[in-house]
Amino acid sequence: MRFFQVLVLLGGIACSFHGVLSEQLSGTGSGFFSIGEEKPGDRIQAVQFFLGFFSEFKGIQVKINDQWSEKYGLSGGNPEKFTLWKGEDIIKVSGYHNLCIHSITMETNFGRAFTIGESTGQKFTASPPEVGMVLSGIRGLHDIICIKKMSFDWKYIPERFNHLK
Repeated sequence: MRFFQVLVLLGGIACSFHGVLSEQLSGTGSGFFSIGEEKPGDRIQAVQFFLGFFSEFKGIQVKINDQWSEKYGLSGGNPEKFTLWKGEDIIKVSGYHNLCIHSITMETNFGRAFTIGESTGQKFTASPPEVGMVLSGIRGLHDIICIKKMSFDWKYIPERFNHLK
């Protein structure tokens, strides 16, 4: 009986963690994408979104270390690109969504902000969990109409802390 109770307890804990980690990306969608850091020194240099006729986000590409990722989402859409300057990083993301993502604003450590799309639906905001972290990856769900949901990964930039040694 004790063995069974331990299994139930561990199963409940595992399910709780899964719910927390997958909550932002739960829902319907035919495709999952994940773009971002593969090696510790990888840096996002540009982000390109593809918008549909009704301001819905159709696709996404991210440039990391001079290399564009594949395009995730749907074919078509008008491209809108945000290129970062040398040493510039994204420190906050916000936007609007309902059934689809309709707007994204990306703010940088240089005080710049880039907004595309229309403010339609509910507002969302994503910031790093700790000061000094920057955007390192974007994950999301898309279906046959648009990008439905996105979540954002954050990391520390090692060279920012080297001067403290």
